[in-house]
Amino acid sequence: MTADQERESFVDLLGELRTMIAEGKGVPLSASVLIPREQALDLIDRCFAASPSEIAEAREVIAERSNVLERTRQEADALLDEARNRVEMMISDGEIMRTAQANASRVRVQATEQANHLKRQTEDYIDRRLANFEIILSDLLDQTRRGRQRLAESSEPASVAPTDDDFFDAREPDNDTRPNDSD
Repeated sequence: MTADQERESFVDLLGELRTMIAEGKGVPLSASVLIPREQALDLIDRCFAASPSEIAEAREVIAERSNVLERTRQEADALLDEARNRVEMMISDGEIMRTAQANASRVRVQATEQANHLKRQTEDYIDRRLANFEIILSDLLDQTRRGRQRLAESSEPASVAPTDDDFFDAREPDNDTRPNDSD
């Protein structure tokens, strides 16, 4: 007998046993059934005889199922570990990114502060130099005024000195008083 024939026999035998119980004569005033003992035991024995291959196949299927479940569980664990590692890397990358951004922000603030400090120092230096230059120019202007005043005081009387009007009247009326471009 093949496994399929044994399986069918086993199923057929169980069907017969069910029919025997379902069609058995009922015991009055109870849910019990009277069935022929020898016939029922014979069917049960035949079921046991037909079942070893079925049971062995069921055990193999269960064992294979357990193996498949274990492999699947291992694959799932490996996938979960890989996913956790990826998440940790992403978190780490994100943490690195946040750290880099924080460092960049800190460097930007420091650079801005340093640039502002250098600008103030430069402006102060330029202001001091211009103030010094202003003092020098003021001194030169004062010296120039005093020199002109001394010159004016020590020069001849105003009647001897030509006036601006005399200077223009003393010139000859030339047609070409401008310097030549070819000179």
